Amino acid sequence: MMAEGKFKVNPATVEKYLAGVDYPANRQDLLDRARMNDADMNVMDTLDSLPDQTYRSPIDVSKAMAGSETGSRRSSSSGEEVGLAAERETRTARGGGEASVGRTTAVSAAEVQRYLRGMHYPAGISEVVSQAQKNSAPGDVLDILNRIRDREFRSAADLSKALGEVM
Repeated sequence: MMAEGKFKVNPATVEKYLAGVDYPANRQDLLDRARMNDADMNVMDTLDSLPDQTYRSPIDVSKAMAGSETGSRRSSSSGEEVGLAAERETRTARGGGEASVGRTTAVSAAEVQRYLRGMHYPAGISEVVSQAQKNSAPGDVLDILNRIRDREFRSAADLSKALGEVM
């Protein structure tokens, strides 16, 4: 198994090859869909290295790639469901609003990244938000970005990991 957080592709790239996945999905479902979408070997290796668990959204996949405690350490379905429900409640309590209602958030990490085209790294969160605004990002995308703790992001992958922490 590859070391956590040491993948050759970023979560946004992986998510592109997962288009059409019907969540919740297990690791094999993700592999099958990526293969159907002609994913390259780096994407396939990344998915194959993820924990064998149920993924309830693309955000869970991003979290598993980032090695976050809430996304990649769960192995029992009951513990996973409790943990994910608690995360949704926490997001709502922090003002996550409509993006947090329902089974998954309305905005995916890949969608957020689309509004960051033209982003130059390294960058702080103010530059990231500014770039999203220049690209006409909707309010729910800006809300997600504003929840990220300010730090220096050296790459899109770096920012994807931070997105996994707040989504």
